[in-house]
Amino acid sequence: MAGLSTLLAALRDETGVAHLVYHLLHAPGGAGPNPVLLFTCDDAWAKRYIGQDHLQADPVVAAGRQSFLPFDWMTIDHASPTARQFFAAAESHGVGRHCFTLPIRGPYGERALFTFTSNETDHHWHRWRHVHLRDFHLVAHYLHDRVMQLAGLRPGPAIRPLSRREQQCLQLLAEGRTPQQVADGLDLSASAVHLYLRSARHKLKCTTIEQAIGKAVRLELIPGGAFADR
Repeated sequence: MAGLSTLLAALRDETGVAHLVYHLLHAPGGAGPNPVLLFTCDDAWAKRYIGQDHLQADPVVAAGRQSFLPFDWMTIDHASPTARQFFAAAESHGVGRHCFTLPIRGPYGERALFTFTSNETDHHWHRWRHVHLRDFHLVAHYLHDRVMQLAGLRPGPAIRPLSRREQQCLQLLAEGRTPQQVADGLDLSASAVHLYLRSARHKLKCTTIEQAIGKAVRLELIPGGAFADR
């Protein structure tokens, strides 16, 4: 997992966030609770978080276990003594003024969280988060797929080959184009693009298109830019 920790640190520096955190909460196959935890915070916070069993008391983990939708930390419990203690400790270790978590639900029943944090002003944070949220969705699912594979926690059945059109649609979507822009660029109808994307997702055995893009990059079915080199 050392390579993924390096990847997280590089992504933090490239995107300008304060910190990034990946937390695998559950994986099938008897891996136990919290089998993987990767983050870019300082060593003091890592030792405190793990040593004082914040894994069990963390209100973000509690919220993430229940949620299917992304959430800002400001929307979850801050009133209980345990929550106040946790957030005060996180702030004292420079975790970030603003924090946003993406719950991940994998195709084999695994559950994980991906968090990015910032020390920017409120105004800048809300605008920036809105613009970059889709990119972090892709990063989250790419990272999750790599963790599951490297940890040996996911079976690896043979993947049906993608057609040229399926690859093109995934690639253009990964580059940030909308389905309508993909359709215009390939001279296809929007419904045809959605059909190709749905077919690619099924072939890759993914539940979301973000997972499909991440998996296609990892398997080198489409170019991945900076991710393909790690």
